[in-house]
This record gives sequence, structure tokens and C-alpha cells, in this order.
Amino acid sequence: MYFNGYNRYDKQLGWLFVIKDLTCIMIIFYAASYYVLPRLLFKGKVVLTLIAGVLSYLLYGSLTYLLCVILNANFEQSPRLHNYVVVVLDHKITGIFTWWAVSFYLLDFLYLVTPPLALKLIKLITDQSNKRIILERDNLNLEINFLKAQINPHFLFNTLNNIYRMVNKQDPKTGPMVLHFADLMRYTLYESNVDRILLSREVEFINDYLELERIRYGKDVSIKTHFKEDFGRMMVVPLILFPFIENAFKHGIDATIESSWIEILLEVKENILHFEVNNSVGNGYPTEEFGGVGVANVKKRLNIHYANKFKLTNRAEDGVYSVNLQLVLN
Repeated sequence: MYFNGYNRYDKQLGWLFVIKDLTCIMIIFYAASYYVLPRLLFKGKVVLTLIAGVLSYLLYGSLTYLLCVILNANFEQSPRLHNYVVVVLDHKITGIFTWWAVSFYLLDFLYLVTPPLALKLIKLITDQSNKRIILERDNLNLEINFLKAQINPHFLFNTLNNIYRMVNKQDPKTGPMVLHFADLMRYTLYESNVDRILLSREVEFINDYLELERIRYGKDVSIKTHFKEDFGRMMVVPLILFPFIENAFKHGIDATIESSWIEILLEVKENILHFEVNNSVGNGYPTEEFGGVGVANVKKRLNIHYANKFKLTNRAEDGVYSVNLQLVLN
């Protein structure tokens, strides 16, 4: 159909206009695909993009004018094609920028270049969108792995320090403490490297840690837990609760406190996890402080994994520091 359009002017010479148009389209398409669209338009260089569009139109008009010059000088044309050539030559090459050219050049130009460039533009936008999604996902995974990597060394340092103190004291409870520590490290190193884990397994890990701390402190610290034992197949992000408990031991046990204590509550109601940690605080503990590196990391992980699905509050009053977390389980 496209070739037949030129055949109406001249059946013998119509193919020359087809070659001219295809040459023009190929130059413009590849220039736009690999330079104008990705390096100018997508980078906000609107003025340069418009200039590139004008140059493309100039290329189309110049090739059309040049072909008419060649036809007029070397080929015998049909009356209809001859009229077309005469009109083009009469307006000279500068005629492509006059109002006359709107119907004579511009509409044909847009008809030729718009369909392929529109398809290419859609493909580039789709590819960029997919790349952005993949990049965001990769960045998210990197951040999650980074935060989890911070949790493990933080916990490792604290526990090894505790074992070191017990060894120096030749405490007979050092052996059981090392066994509990081995179980904890097995969980943090090998079992927690997943997106979700059974809540019951996370609670087992917490209980192992609490048992380790009971061995360490003995009767000097009161450690109470109120856990629902049956959590079924409910899943939770690994190590999402532990930093709050670790933070309680960090700040809840102090020489200035007459009787240090820690109390932990955990239950699930209607698919919502209710987690609360209460602990005593010593004199001079800043009430506005909310944990350290571990708690800061877990807050970031909550925002990543449970965006708009959790509520985290804390308060400190009358010698008691409390953290309350409500989490919608998936």
C-alpha cells in the first residue's frame, strides 16, 4: 500500500521515493534509538531533543529536495510527478520551514517516523521500568543482608565477651553456656538466612538466649517470660524480635539498680503478633534513648518487610523501660 501511494505519481520512478524514505527512516530511527531518546530525552535534555527533531525533519526535507533535483535533471517524469517536482523546486530547500510545508512535508514526515519511534519509545520506557524494579529489588536485598550481617557480629561480640568473663572466673556454668551459644550461632548463621521462618523456631532461639543469660546472671536478675507455646505455622522475619531483648539486657541490668529484672510477653491474636519487653533501668539512663545499633537496624528491617503493617512504641517512666511491637503476620 505504501509503495502504491508513490506509484500514483509515477509507476517507473516511485521506487526512488521509497528508497529515499527508507533511508531517512533508518537514519532517524537508529539515531533516536541509541542516542536521542536514551541520552537526551530520558536525561531531561528537552531542548537538545527538540533540536534533534528539527534536524531529522531537515534531513527528510533535504533528501526529498535532492531527489527532486536529480529527477528534474536526469529522468523523464509522468505529468503528475513532474507537477510535484516543480512545486518542490519552486519553493527551494528553505521551503521546508514555511507554512506551505506543513501539508507538503511535515505530515508525511510524521506519518513515516512516528510509528517506529513510538514503538521504540514504549520499549525503552518498559525496559527502564523493569531495570528500575530489578535495581530496587537488588538494593533492597543488599540492604536486608547488610542489616542482618550487622546483627550477627553485634550479638557475637556481646556473647563472647560474657563467656570470656565467666572463663576468667572459672565458673562451672561456662560449659553449658558454650553449648547454648553454639545453638544460637547455628540459628543465626545457618537458619536465619531466609526471608521468613516459623515463629515457633524464633521463640526457641529467644528461649535459648534467655537460658544463656540465666546461666550468666543466676539469681541476681529476674527474667520472666509469658509466651504462648503453640504458634502453629505462623511465619516471621528471622531475628526481628531479638534486638529488643538484647537491648533490654544491655540497659536493664545495672549496678545502680537494686533489683534488676526483665519481663517479656509474646502472643498472637487474630494474626497480629503482640510483643512487649519491659525492663528496669538504672539511674541516668536517658529516657529518650531507644536502643543502639541493633534496635536501629531492626527498625529499618521492619520498614522493609512490614511497611504499614507494624506499630512500634517505647516509653520510660518510674524506672521501667518498655517496648511494644504489634506486627501483622503474613
